[in-house]
Amino acid sequence: MKPVKIAFFCLATCNASIAWAQDEDPALMFNEVDYRLYWNANLGIVVPDDDIRLNEAQVIDLRIGKHFTENWALEFEVMRDEYDFDIDYDLKHYATGVNFMYTNHDPLWKPYFMVGVGAIYSDSRFPESIQRTDLIVNVAIGGSWYFTGNGVRIRAEARSRLDTNDSDLPGQDGFGDGQFTLGIIVPIGD
Repeated sequence: MKPVKIAFFCLATCNASIAWAQDEDPALMFNEVDYRLYWNANLGIVVPDDDIRLNEAQVIDLRIGKHFTENWALEFEVMRDEYDFDIDYDLKHYATGVNFMYTNHDPLWKPYFMVGVGAIYSDSRFPESIQRTDLIVNVAIGGSWYFTGNGVRIRAEARSRLDTNDSDLPGQDGFGDGQFTLGIIVPIGD
């Protein structure tokens, strides 16, 4: 009889600890839409135009956003990237834009589709000095996964960045850039 009581006690303890862990699970805490303002920092690579080399450009972007309906969010973004092309090319882009994001709020992850528009400033010093500002349109898919409590998530995104720059310099042939980033989303406030 004593082993049955010990087994029952262990089973009850495991069941209670599982229930307690589920209460603390961030994914279960935020099954609904999180309407808080958030900031997002991303790092990644850029595949410039029709060039398939993956080691030629790094990108960093910072975003501030907020869901204003159950599925739609608005983000403001600033971005910087730098191209090398193994020749110390010194092409830099600085961009700002507005993104509209449609999110499916699944409990385990949050896949999304994003469309954005903005302006991009190109600063090239070699082989000739060219600075210009152009229109960009962003189309992206991605997802975010809960990382810790209070709604902090990891975010992964694949984006096509289409611009109107067709200056025939490397990385500037108007084809558009593939951008792949990984970042973190941190809600602001309670």
